[in-house]
Amino acid sequence: MSSQPIPVLPIPVLRSVVVAYGLLATHWQRFALAGLPFTLAYAVRLWLAQKGQAAPLDGFWLTLDATALIAMTVGSLAFSAMAFRLAVRDEYAGRWGLQLSGDEWRLFIVALLNAALVLIVALLAAMFAFVVFSTIAGGAVDRAGINPEEAGFDLPTAMSYMTLADWIAAWVVNAVAFLLVAWLIARLSISFPASIAQRAVRVLSVWTLSEGQAWRIMGAMALAVLPLFAIEIGLYEALSAMLGDRFLATPVTVGATVETSGGFVMMQEYMRVTGFFAILNLPVIAGLYAHFHAVRTQTSA
Repeated sequence: MSSQPIPVLPIPVLRSVVVAYGLLATHWQRFALAGLPFTLAYAVRLWLAQKGQAAPLDGFWLTLDATALIAMTVGSLAFSAMAFRLAVRDEYAGRWGLQLSGDEWRLFIVALLNAALVLIVALLAAMFAFVVFSTIAGGAVDRAGINPEEAGFDLPTAMSYMTLADWIAAWVVNAVAFLLVAWLIARLSISFPASIAQRAVRVLSVWTLSEGQAWRIMGAMALAVLPLFAIEIGLYEALSAMLGDRFLATPVTVGATVETSGGFVMMQEYMRVTGFFAILNLPVIAGLYAHFHAVRTQTSA
């Protein structure tokens, strides 16, 4: 690990949000142009996903889908690097700020490493939450005087015997598991701007920069991103109501069943909405992370 300056300044929550939106407001035209290739490829894939519900894609349409996927991936990397270069180094180079340089590859590697760490912790947290939830549901069945093995009960059936106190306990455990994953994401956030600033892959080597700041980072991320997501989802809901069609909703396979409505379908539907507005979301996140890094690399007030 490379040595890092010892941070002395705490991350200012409200100031970080103001700086992030200031970056978007100042350079919105640049972001609009740089995000256009990704947005177009993303829109094509969304359209093909809807088309694929009527009949499986083949031939030309399958080739177009693969091409759009490649364009979307490359466009996402180039747009991300452009946003971080502008936020961290105040650098704007290349056509529309887009390049395929070392910054893009560094961000790609950092994203993969962070995703691997988050996935491992998320799986462990989910396993812990599931075990606790199963224990709570099993306890509810036992209190009802039923032997679940003899009755052939499964978890969904056992859930019907859970009391309000059982559900509260289950939700507390789920909240703890979620906060653990959110805490890790917050701690890793500075690795993105640090990799751009130092022109090298930095993940665990900058871990100390976010030490003691996870809750502040999480608060700033919530204040910056959640209102933006709410506006985007509100616009989608309004447009869906006008058209009379939830055009981004697709069936979701859960176990052996295919869900066409409900929480899982809505969650993926809203993820598609926020992905479509990456031109707005990504610059705000880049500005936020860059300000975290700038504050924590100052060694004196």
